[in-house]
Formats: sequence, C-alpha cells, structure tokens
Amino acid sequence: MNQQHPLSIWLAIIVIVVGIGSLLLLGIQPQVTASGTMINGGGLLAQPQPTNAPVPSTLVPFTDTASMTDTLPLTVSVTPTFTPLAPLILPNVTVPDGGQAYLLTPMGPEMVGWVQDQDETVNHFGDYNMYAGFFGGQPRVGAMQFDLASVPLGSPILYADLTLTGLADEWLVEGGLWQVDLLAEWLDKDWAKRDFHWLARPDSGIVPLEPRLASIDLAIGQSNTLLLPPAALTQLEARLFKGLLSFRITGPIGGTDNLYAWDSGFGARTSGRGPVLRIVTGGPAPAVPPPSPTPDYVIITLTPTNESVLVTLAAESMTATAQATPIPITGTPQPTVTPTSFPPNWVTPVLITNTPTPENAATAAWQVQVATAQALVRKATPPNIWTTTPTPLPPLPTPTPMIVAYDRLTPTATATATPGVLPAVLSDKILFWSDRTGNANGVLMIMNADGSNVTLWTGEGSAWAYEQARQNKNASPDGGFRVVVSSEQIRTSQLWVINLADRTRRQLTDFNEIAYDPVWSPTGNRIAFVSPESGNDELYVINADGTGLTQLTYNDWEWDKYPSWSPDGQQLAFWSNRESRRKQIWIMNVDGSNVRNLSNNQYNDWEPVWVTSLTVYPGLAEDRP
Repeated sequence: MNQQHPLSIWLAIIVIVVGIGSLLLLGIQPQVTASGTMINGGGLLAQPQPTNAPVPSTLVPFTDTASMTDTLPLTVSVTPTFTPLAPLILPNVTVPDGGQAYLLTPMGPEMVGWVQDQDETVNHFGDYNMYAGFFGGQPRVGAMQFDLASVPLGSPILYADLTLTGLADEWLVEGGLWQVDLLAEWLDKDWAKRDFHWLARPDSGIVPLEPRLASIDLAIGQSNTLLLPPAALTQLEARLFKGLLSFRITGPIGGTDNLYAWDSGFGARTSGRGPVLRIVTGGPAPAVPPPSPTPDYVIITLTPTNESVLVTLAAESMTATAQATPIPITGTPQPTVTPTSFPPNWVTPVLITNTPTPENAATAAWQVQVATAQALVRKATPPNIWTTTPTPLPPLPTPTPMIVAYDRLTPTATATATPGVLPAVLSDKILFWSDRTGNANGVLMIMNADGSNVTLWTGEGSAWAYEQARQNKNASPDGGFRVVVSSEQIRTSQLWVINLADRTRRQLTDFNEIAYDPVWSPTGNRIAFVSPESGNDELYVINADGTGLTQLTYNDWEWDKYPSWSPDGQQLAFWSNRESRRKQIWIMNVDGSNVRNLSNNQYNDWEPVWVTSLTVYPGLAEDRP
C-alpha cells in the first residue's frame, strides 16, 4: 500500500491538470470591466493595449494547491479583441505642380464647441461635443475656428473641404437638416467670447458649405466631408491676411428634441478625431506677400425723402387728424421691440468739421469738457468718423478710469484700482449694462442701491472691475468655495460646489431643466440662482449643503435673471422683462417680497452686479470647473 500511494497522488494531479486545461479550452474568455481593465481567465489583470498596437498573448501561471513542493507549469494563450477607429478617408483631390495640401485642425479647445440660446454661460468651447440642433426647448449651434498661419500669404486657393466626425446621437431623430456656414470675418476676432446671439444671427453666416446633411447621413464615427464653394474660397484667400477662419453648424431650431454632436477633438470623451480643414493651393505663393486689403465698411445713411410726397402725406395726415374723433390715452406708450445690434462693419458716417471759435470763456470751457468726455468714452476715433478737412485732430488725452454722468457727460476722476482691490467708489454700488447711450451692445453703468445717481462707468479697467465683481459673487464669504455651472457627465447644466483647497466638487442641484446664474450670499451659505424648472426663468435660493430649496418668483411669461446679493444679504437685485417687456433692473427682499423696478426707464438695463466686496481673490478669475 505504501508503495502505491505516491503513484495515486501523481495520477490525481494529472487528472486535475487535464480537467482544468479542458475547462480553459472550452471557453473561459477574458472579460472587460467598466473601467476598461481586462480580467483574464486566471483572475490576473492585464493592462489594455492601444487600439492600433499589436496585442500580445497573456500568460496565466497555474499552481497545484495540493502540493506546494510539486508545481507543473501551464500557459494559456488569450488574444483580446479591440475595435479600432477606422482610418479617416478624405475624397481624392489632385494637387497640381507647385501646389500644396494643408490639413488643419483647431489649435486648442477654446477654438471649438457649441452655444445655446438663453444659456447660463457665454459658450461651451472646450467641450468634446459640437452640438447642433434643438434640445430642451432651446436651439444649439456648433462652432469651430481654424488658424491659417501655416498657409503662405497670397497662395491661390484651388480647393478646400471640411470633414466632421460624429460623436453622439442619443437625441437624434428622423427628419431635419444640418448646415455648415462660413462665418463673417468680423466674428473671427474675440472668438472665445462669442455666444449664441452672435453665432446664430442670420447675417453671421455668409457662405453655406455643400451639401446639407439629413439625419440619415449622421451616425457615431461617421465622417461627413463638406465642400467650400467658390465664394468661400475667395473668402479663404482674403482671410489669410488675418490668419483665422470660423464656421458654425446649425440644425433644427424647433419642434421635438433633435440633436446631434460632432467630435471636437478635445475633452474627456473625444475619439481623437476633431474637425479637419483641408486646403489645396493651386501653385506657389508669391515671393513678395501682397499688401493687406482695406477693410470693407457698410455705410448706413437715411433714405432720401421725396419732398413732394412728404408734403402730400403731411396734408393728408392733417386732414385725417382734424376729422378724427379724439381717443383718450391712458398710461404711457412704451416700445416693445428691442433693436437688433449691427455688425461692427456697419457704420453711420459722421463728418467732423472745424469747431467755431468760442464767443466767450464759458463756451470754451464747456467745449473742452464735452471733447474730453467724448474722448474718454470713445478712447480713439471710431472707423465711421471722417474729417472734412485734411487738418489733423489734436492728440487725445490718455484715458483713465472714470465715472461720467451719462446725462451731463461731466468727467469726474476716481482713484485707480490697485492690484487685489477694486476701486473704493464701487462699494455698495450696482454695476450693470445699458443701451441708454444708444449702443445696442450696451455700455457699463453704475448707480446707487436705491437707483439714484446713474452714471457711465468707463475708462481703462472698467470692464476688469465689472468682471472681478461678478466673479466675487460666485465665491463663499471666506473665499474657500465656489459655486459653478457644469454639464459634465449629466444631461443638463446644474450647480456644483467646488472646494478650492483640494479641488473636490459635489453636485448641488438636480433639476430636470438647467440651473444657472448662481451667486453666493456674502453673509452666509445661501445661494441664489435661475432655472426654468417651473416653465419660465425664475429665481431660486438654496443652502450650500443642498437643503432649503425655495422658489422666489412666479411668472406667466416673464424672465427673471442674473440675481445679485446686497452687502447685508437681505435683498436681491436682478433683471427682468416683466411689465414693460424691456430689460430693467429690479430688486426684492430675499423672501421674494417687496418687488420693485429699480431702473424704471425707457431703455434696456441688464446683468446687475451689486458690489459687496472690493477684494479680488487670487486666481479666482482664472478658476474653472
């Protein structure tokens, strides 16, 4: 018996080895975890290989558990399967002798992304998606910009196309068309600040690319190549002097949700295939670059009036007035249409003539004050100013931060802001944008907390002061936390609180609709914000720990936006189009009571910032979610 025992042990070992080997050969396959790490049949981890690299076999050692001194080696070859991204295939184009083909991609994440109507942020440049279409009741527009610096000046452009690759189609439905447009040159400047208002307006797109795309043409990983027609090629040659070229993508603008996303080439979930602009030149660039072309301006003038027609209309109007029964008027008629701002190259000509010699010292002093104020407001002569004589104008004074009463334009110098501190004159004041001066894009103005002493805030550093005061509103009173808006990894943009010390973040709101315009109370842990959760853009408050959610305003159609806390944390200023349908600055108690119109005028005032602190937190303006 003792002599047979070792033999039985060896037989048992052989049976175990053969059995396990058979199980492995019968189909134990590697599995992939949610994080992308492979788990092989033997329970060991192997790191995933790049999709375009050869994948080695995985060796799985086997150890006999019955005897720690007797070990038999066993190896099983396991070859995991990856699905590599198909190579990008562009249409064949013949490059002539002396010509060159250039493949350009956006230079950085700030050059590509998307914008949305009535959004809480200026844009979503830097996102991995380029959304275009309609979603959640709002249209979205994709946008991208290319740097043309690598194409020599004066190169004759023979051909160009733009290739986009699909990234997400969760909300794509049948129907609808998508179109890519070359944007007007004046949009290339200040690209990072462009929002939906500028990118979606009809006159922003000047040349459509071909063809338009239907939903059947769109799919994840699908590349669409669009041609730049001759008019776009002409524009492209001219843009070489400025070195930038921008496009937008538009889709359905109404109806049910119908949204599609192309890959931006940046961000956490990109497939690595962003937009590609291919430019083919028809020959070498000239040895001496041509001079930069003179910019075009569209001159806006009043339509000439036919005097005879005018006299006839005046007579008819007087006769009708005499015969008509007077109608009693109640209230003050108010305009209901907000004028559309013109592009910067649309100008009204202004002729400057020699100023007559003042008749007395008072007139001379008044003219100096007006000229100084105009110089400080304009900083330089606008492009629509022409002089009627070749006599040069005197040099303008160096602009300094100032407050100028918009109704009298009498300059009053204020202290220059020092690093880390806002100007003391802003303390407890409300900064806001307004079109009171006739500028439809708005100018910065300042007023007291009771709406009095409305003045123009201009000069170097004024925009910086507004932005710093606005950034302060997102910080907790101790400067250690910041509330931000983010749509990363969630369907709609919500509020998040970031610990600036360790960069940890937690989600604060969880609405079906977006939440935006958050501001932190300067005296506690309450946060005011805006959301259309109830159907309109309404004001809410919530504690920083997510408790105490309260809706403050209730409207039928009106918008309430951009809340800003008072220094004592007991009131909120905001802008609304209620009652007059114009943007006005309103104020109310923090519980929603005592709502009143603070600006109350015939113009548009918007985006108030109630200055509660003169401190500029280091790095706060550069911090991003």
